[in-house]
Amino acid sequence: MRLSLNWLADFVDVTAPASELAERLTMAGLEVEAVEEIAPDFSGAVVAKAVKVEPHPQADLLTIAEVDAGGRTYRLVCGAPNLQEGRIYPFAPPGAVLSQGRKLKPAKIRGVASEGMLLAEDELGISADHAGLMDIPQDLPLGQDVAEALKLADTVLEVAVTPNRPDCLSVLGLAREVAALLNQPLRHPEVIVAEVEEPAAPLARVTILDPVGCPRYAARLLLDLTVKPSPFWMRRRLHLAGIRAINNLVDVTNYVLLEYGQPLHGFDFRKLRGGQIVVRRPQKTEKTFVTLDGAERVLDSETLLICDRDHPVALAGIMGGLESEITPDTREVLIESAYFHPPVIRRTAKRLGLSTESSYRFERRVDPAGVIHALERAAQLMAALGGGRVLSGRIDEYPAPIYHPRLTLRVSRANQVLGTDLSRDEMAGLLKRLHLPTVVQDADTLAVQAPSFRGDLEREIDLIEEVARLRGYEHIPVTLPQGEVATPRPGFEVRLREQSRRLLLGLGFSEAINYSFQSERLKGVLGEAEAAAPALPLANPLSEEQAVMRISLLPGLLDTLRRNIHHQVRNVRLFELSKIFRPEPESELPREEQWLTGLMYGDRAEAAWNDPEEPLDFFDLKGVVETLLEGLLINEVSFGEEDLPPFLRRGARVYSRGRELGVLGEVAPDVSEKLDVDGAVWVFNLDFAALAEAALPTPLFTPLPRYPAVYRDIALVVDAGLPAARVMEALFEHGKPWLKEAKLFDVYTGDPIPAGKRSLAFRLIYRDPERTLTDEAVSRRHDAMVQALERELGAELR
Repeated sequence: MRLSLNWLADFVDVTAPASELAERLTMAGLEVEAVEEIAPDFSGAVVAKAVKVEPHPQADLLTIAEVDAGGRTYRLVCGAPNLQEGRIYPFAPPGAVLSQGRKLKPAKIRGVASEGMLLAEDELGISADHAGLMDIPQDLPLGQDVAEALKLADTVLEVAVTPNRPDCLSVLGLAREVAALLNQPLRHPEVIVAEVEEPAAPLARVTILDPVGCPRYAARLLLDLTVKPSPFWMRRRLHLAGIRAINNLVDVTNYVLLEYGQPLHGFDFRKLRGGQIVVRRPQKTEKTFVTLDGAERVLDSETLLICDRDHPVALAGIMGGLESEITPDTREVLIESAYFHPPVIRRTAKRLGLSTESSYRFERRVDPAGVIHALERAAQLMAALGGGRVLSGRIDEYPAPIYHPRLTLRVSRANQVLGTDLSRDEMAGLLKRLHLPTVVQDADTLAVQAPSFRGDLEREIDLIEEVARLRGYEHIPVTLPQGEVATPRPGFEVRLREQSRRLLLGLGFSEAINYSFQSERLKGVLGEAEAAAPALPLANPLSEEQAVMRISLLPGLLDTLRRNIHHQVRNVRLFELSKIFRPEPESELPREEQWLTGLMYGDRAEAAWNDPEEPLDFFDLKGVVETLLEGLLINEVSFGEEDLPPFLRRGARVYSRGRELGVLGEVAPDVSEKLDVDGAVWVFNLDFAALAEAALPTPLFTPLPRYPAVYRDIALVVDAGLPAARVMEALFEHGKPWLKEAKLFDVYTGDPIPAGKRSLAFRLIYRDPERTLTDEAVSRRHDAMVQALERELGAELR
């Protein structure tokens, strides 16, 4: 909103400099984005009167004029067609500087000396109009500087009005704020509509068929008007506000829009069939409508229309129609002033992509009570500038008046929220300065009637904000909040995620963070593993690289590995802990799961002179997983080779107490080839929900042993295909409760071990927490355990 301070001065005495006013408005919530000083582009021009006009003896199109410039008479040659004897014009005597720095000198024109020049608007740099001499008020004192007489020097504030304050999208609304901030009285324009006896009712009629979309519609009818240019003062104010002047009748509607914030529209009344205005939605046969700009707009069932008896004539609250616009031949005008339901206008404007000064205000909400004030002001100005007659009786259809709430403000609550110590009377005074009717109810309570122009005032907290704004945020003391702040301990899964990250970072891994969306080229990289649950495509992907939702973290990590290899990074250890999205057969939304996935590639360590290169193998990966699970307090971990996913060449599934946690192993060569990766890639893929269920919430303390342990070594010959973990499980099963530890320290195949067999050697530790074990007791338990292994696993004692 561009606010001219000269225009503002009509409403309130501005007692502060422009810079200070801009600062105070900004601190009150109305940010002033720019302060523009408007200075005239000329100097030395004065007000003068053409006291004598006679033809030029040597030229038919020129005249000779004598002008009185306030005590001194000049003789000059003029070619303007509108020069009239006795009228007042801007005059530039010799020595004056015109627009663009042109200095005026005496000259001879067709043999006649010319001392100065009567001026058109373009010569003053006011507009591009050079059709004739500038028309200025005829009551200006002769000899007065033109810039001073016409108040051309001005300051314009560019105010950013927030969506909740549409009342400030007008000079009057901003004047209310300025009057409150400066504690000055607010002046309203004096509006007196001189009606003739002829009534408007028989000629014009308004019908509202959609009272929800249009709660109020008012109109005035004016006859015998004349279309001509608007006076300079109106064109000047419109220009500074950023609106192009058109003619006196149209300019009045734009002027009142800026002055009151109420959009208006003028219809050529002779073009309204039946003299009727009907507010309704489109009929089935009405598919399109041509607006003032000549564009054909597509209608839908939600579009609110202003119609005459037969056809639409305007898009309600947005733009008028081409057929009913005001033209140079217009003599009769029906002025529309209405209140439209904001969502109705907003939806239509957004659908059509059509934002106008009217729709911008209607979709934010105008003042329902201001409809009549703006209508009367427009009728007054249009009659004065167009020379017409205002028929008696305005039309005002308002079937369901809009309710404005009565609010209660507790003084103690306001002080508590703001941290202030304002009295009841101080708060009442601040609210009254904002033109909010306030009544004292008791020592701590004020009753405030929300005015119609403040639709943003709905709750007590809104009034508290008004008190703070007008009091000044800079005057509110800075106080620290009091109270005990308890920091809750993060939940178990949060702690588990952080512990997982710390453990893997400590093991030399780097955390990767990939997008939840991935490229189509990665969608099938895992082959059959993804066929059962294809990735969900996005309806409007940002790019081809983010076209589908990932169903596994592995493709993203493998693609990250590929990029690292292309940048000559040969030893890579990455992990990612994040969500995947699995499609649900009977649901539109996927199931979100947390997974922990890691990747190892390259050598065990950086090569050195005393440490040759050694490639990673399965046991490096298995050691990482075991260390991770141990750090997460996941016990009774075991591994099995059964039913591996197709994307693994070899590997194992990992379990805890019989529950599967995930898989680990070497990526199959065909998967690596799809990503152009050479060499073995070792990965683990763990279900984080399963990890959370298997992990102990807190570490368990075990007292130091009070009694000595008994150590025994045992070597068992078993089938080569029998996992050592299965043997370990059987040892603990049959060695309890004394067997506390069993460690595999040797694996042997070869002579004398039969073919298809292997020897597994374990170190066993027996201990009883209540007494010292004797060798005899341990031997009996040990022998019984060996016999059980022979029966259960076919093991032989070596």
